[in-house]
Amino acid sequence: MPWRPAQFKGKQVWVEVDAAGKPLVQGGRVPMRYSDKAGVKIYRAGLANLKPGEGPPVDLPEGVSADAAGGSGGGGGKGGGRGKKKGSGFGSAGSRTEAQSAAALAHAEDLIASFRPDVAVAYTDGACTGNPGPAGAGAVVQLPGGETLERHAALGRATNNVGELTAIDLALDLLDEAGWPEDGRVELLTDSKYSHGVLVLGWKAKANRELILGLRKRLEGRRVRIHWVAGHTGLDGNERADALARRGVEESR
Repeated sequence: MPWRPAQFKGKQVWVEVDAAGKPLVQGGRVPMRYSDKAGVKIYRAGLANLKPGEGPPVDLPEGVSADAAGGSGGGGGKGGGRGKKKGSGFGSAGSRTEAQSAAALAHAEDLIASFRPDVAVAYTDGACTGNPGPAGAGAVVQLPGGETLERHAALGRATNNVGELTAIDLALDLLDEAGWPEDGRVELLTDSKYSHGVLVLGWKAKANRELILGLRKRLEGRRVRIHWVAGHTGLDGNERADALARRGVEESR
């Protein structure tokens, strides 16, 4: 992704931007770095705290997420940090206003439009009835050549969080089976703030430790960026992953 100069609290920084040069807003915040060097920490700053600088967008070397200890390029981290849960401004699934749903969908579509054409895009979702209850997971992977891969899993009696994490595992399985290289870029979209928190923001893994640690291990060395998007807003990939997860729920009954 390209970056361009900006000002943050009086300091010169770089912010990640989309193909049109606009700040890449993710969950209400923008990836930001203080240096153009490789391996620099990448923070997430509120858009209101950033002032545009001068200069065209430029490609910079890979950085490391400051929110996820040991994270790689915004993908899986080793955890142990204390990430803060912040509201998205899009409301909650099932109670969003029409305006919130439209804003959430527009945000997700803008994010997807900013992806490079040579990346694999994955959508994941988990579901359950009862929480815990009959549970399922679903994943959709879109490869650059136009091929779409899908998978669902019936998880028996489990929690929604287990379904969400397992869905990410399914997406990685699909990529491996398709022969996608470990150094190939992957943009993965989940509507689970929990999954995003424990895999990207460094939230402590209290429950589901084996599953979380396994995913963190699988993500090490991969160029996978995990993004949170609001669910049930009409985003095609997310809706399809949800349908697959629901199929898993039905098979778990």
